[in-house]
Amino acid sequence: MHFSKKTLLILLFSISTPVLFAAETITYNRASYQVTEQQKVANDEITVTMGAERNDQDATRLANEINQLITSANATIKKFPVIKSSTSDYSIRPVYSRDKRLDHWRGASSITLKSQNIKDMVELVQILQKTLLIKSTRYNVSAERKEKIETGMIEAALKKFNTRAELVSKGMGFKKYRLVNININNSGNTPRPVYAMASPKMASDDITPPSFEAGLSTLKVTVSGTIEMEVSP
Repeated sequence: MHFSKKTLLILLFSISTPVLFAAETITYNRASYQVTEQQKVANDEITVTMGAERNDQDATRLANEINQLITSANATIKKFPVIKSSTSDYSIRPVYSRDKRLDHWRGASSITLKSQNIKDMVELVQILQKTLLIKSTRYNVSAERKEKIETGMIEAALKKFNTRAELVSKGMGFKKYRLVNININNSGNTPRPVYAMASPKMASDDITPPSFEAGLSTLKVTVSGTIEMEVSP
């Protein structure tokens, strides 16, 4: 018996098609839902960003002034070992007039301070305020504490998820269920801005200490997933 190439392809397709359709799994008795565990937590870490901003007609002189301010600040920060620091946003850039001519140079640099020791942070900021400006302050839950608290929250959320699964399964008249998939997500701990007292007389030695209020952050864990309910015992 002889077959043309076209006939052979049609026969092969006819044979393979049922296999492709058989690979599609039809599922029944599934339910998807989510549960949430939420907790308010006292903030225990503060981050303060301070900076130096200056203008000058000479770029080199300006760079030297900015560098000296930051170098001096870093030397002071080293006296407070419980406070972590990092330098960023360093720039020396030209400022042009309306007729697009160079008017002057503007320099800036920032130092970010982070610590769980509020007392030392207040003392350090008070000293640095003599030469630097406070650009921002915020409170948050430290990474170590957040991880510890969220571990307990995840355990509680998983128990709540299982309780809901049993409730749904029995309520629909099924004897048991199995887990199809599950997702665990955490959110919260958005840094909370705090108010800081700053003296307008930056050159004065008598600067009022900054006043910080920790406040609370809301941590949230969400467990979502799908269960498949079975009739068999």
